[in-house]
Amino acid sequence: MYSVGLTSGIGCGKTLIAKVFTTFGIPVFNSDIQAKELYKDSVFLQQIVHTFGNTIIENGKFVPQRLADIVFNDTQALKTLNALIHPKVLECYKLWQSQQTSPYTILESAIIFESNWQNHFNKIINITSPLEIVIERVKFRDKISEEQILQRINNQLPTQEKEKLSDYNIFHDNKTMLLPQIIAIHNDILEKSKKVE
Repeated sequence: MYSVGLTSGIGCGKTLIAKVFTTFGIPVFNSDIQAKELYKDSVFLQQIVHTFGNTIIENGKFVPQRLADIVFNDTQALKTLNALIHPKVLECYKLWQSQQTSPYTILESAIIFESNWQNHFNKIINITSPLEIVIERVKFRDKISEEQILQRINNQLPTQEKEKLSDYNIFHDNKTMLLPQIIAIHNDILEKSKKVE
């Protein structure tokens, strides 16, 4: 089946744009939600505790924020965590995709290029937003400081790189209309997916 990756930096509106695609009948696989589901698997959680230490557990319960504090301050730790999570998420996506009947499917992930997943997709859509808008959105959404936001941004591939590597770019600056951009991309992908059949 024709496969599309949807990516962006933090706070660019991936979730909102993914929802628009679902209104066109295109199923979207959210890799963040799937990654969180993995922590419910006791074997996987044991592996994480073994790798990152007991501090991420309190009263027998996993504390995601503690793991986030470790990995967002340490590039190597983030790479280690991603190496544990990404293959499992991709496996879940492939299984989920095999059960879909739509013309194409979308995997939504902030780190398609950072995970070196680009070759798993026929096309990749990137969403771009100006830095000052990203900071405002994430401050409001996550209630974290500008310094923490910039730290997370610095852990991701620069926006210009993502734009160059993607087949489509959606500009989300709270002024430019989103729907015409999404419809044009959707129609183009429909045409291209027909040629592959």
